[in-house]
Amino acid sequence: MNYWLHLGNILYLLAYSVRDILWLRILTVVATLCLMPYYFCCTARPLLEPIGWCSLFTLVNLVQIARLIMERRPVFLGEEESRVYQMVFSTVSPREFMKLLSIAQWKKATDGQELLRQHEPVTHLSLLTAGRGDVEVDGRHIADVGPGQFVGEMGFLTQQNASASVTARLPVEYLCWPIDQLRGLVEDTPQLHVKVQGILGTDLVKKLRQEGYAVAHASKIMGTYES
Repeated sequence: MNYWLHLGNILYLLAYSVRDILWLRILTVVATLCLMPYYFCCTARPLLEPIGWCSLFTLVNLVQIARLIMERRPVFLGEEESRVYQMVFSTVSPREFMKLLSIAQWKKATDGQELLRQHEPVTHLSLLTAGRGDVEVDGRHIADVGPGQFVGEMGFLTQQNASASVTARLPVEYLCWPIDQLRGLVEDTPQLHVKVQGILGTDLVKKLRQEGYAVAHASKIMGTYES
């Protein structure tokens, strides 16, 4: 029976030597199972306490192994999802992108329909996938937004009211995230939070190249980076 004891501990040593968490858990399960015969037969009566704890550890690891395998399954994106992913979200993993899509809605806006109204709370973050929109401050046109650009990103970043209005100039298609749900999702996943902040930062940099947009939003943008 000592062979089972030594084999189990050797496998534990191997488990703690690997970097991949999945293989660590698999080796731990095998090591724990190797110890079972020893606990059953090393004394006249089975050692029920170690057997019970080993069974519990094995169950926990099996559940985590199943979760890890599910997370590592290949992700298949549709044609439209793939286009948006390549256009904007290539810095996140496909599985992270699917998490973002899970709380988003595909929407359409007709010519002249408001996507965002100045001075009102920003309740949604939108990403244009087709069509164009007019950005206006105090009724003055300052810039355009098009496919691959966000609407409401300043409200998401600053948690302040909209500093501009955005109106669909052509029939527009866009992805729409409720800001409260999106903020909750990214705050629960620190790595995704950093990546989304980077994506929105890149979008802002592109918009700042438009002089009117930069002037109209300069104070709010500076306040965002200072905080």
